[in-house]
Amino acid sequence: MRKLTILLIFMFTTSLVFAQNQRFTYEYSFKMDSLHKENVDKEIINLDITKEGSNFYSALLISRDSLFKAQFERGKASQSMVFDMTKIKQAKVNFRVSKDYPNLETVYHTSISASNIALKEQNKINWTISPETKTIEGFKVQKATTTFGGRNWVAWFTNDIQIQDGPYKFCGLPGLILSVADDKGDHVFNLVGSKKLNYEPLMISSSMKEIFVTNEKFNQLWNEYKKDPAKNIKIMHNSSEMSDTLFSGPNGNPLTKQDLIKGKEKRAQESFKKNNNFIERELYK
Repeated sequence: MRKLTILLIFMFTTSLVFAQNQRFTYEYSFKMDSLHKENVDKEIINLDITKEGSNFYSALLISRDSLFKAQFERGKASQSMVFDMTKIKQAKVNFRVSKDYPNLETVYHTSISASNIALKEQNKINWTISPETKTIEGFKVQKATTTFGGRNWVAWFTNDIQIQDGPYKFCGLPGLILSVADDKGDHVFNLVGSKKLNYEPLMISSSMKEIFVTNEKFNQLWNEYKKDPAKNIKIMHNSSEMSDTLFSGPNGNPLTKQDLIKGKEKRAQESFKKNNNFIERELYK
């Protein structure tokens, strides 16, 4: 059996863990197209933990930011600011979840159109802990269930790692959540590794200005975006003195403002069709 890259030589007591920064790595399997559930996407997600809280985000965002920084430094040296986007693998998971300790206040960070949105979780997750146990990669884990975001979830946590946290918004159990999945198998998080960090992990996107909204406002913004995904582009062009011809297309042909708007609308509609099975159905209904 494949072994986790957990540092087993340490006893993971609360005092030890919070004396150092830790990164727990999960594989996230998800089926975003409800009509084609044979299509399964996977992404590696980091859960970075410090004594102040945690940050859950796609590992590809670190690679992206590192590449941007490297190219920025090269650009300054050469007075050229051309970024090679072909070298950047795009993350499929663009949301981020942060938690503050010790109260486990949870914030969901994402974007709708051109706006960065932050949504505080208003309700604590209520778990039902079962006596059922099993072993996951050498750890004794215990079963817990909950209903959250319009789905029924099964989690497996271990008392061997006494951190009341886990992937996505899941937290509040007596130990770290190693695995959690909804009962349809549409969204599955499994721990695949861990390591100590001898530095303060970067808070991805923490420098971006965000708009804090309620669940109701989030849902309103989402539906407005679905109705008119190119609204921001239209506003920008209507309020500017930009020429009608903006960019060159793939074949070198000029693109007009209307070409840009139509392209945005087409890409958005294609995305809506393929991405309709969100973790929290209630947010995106």
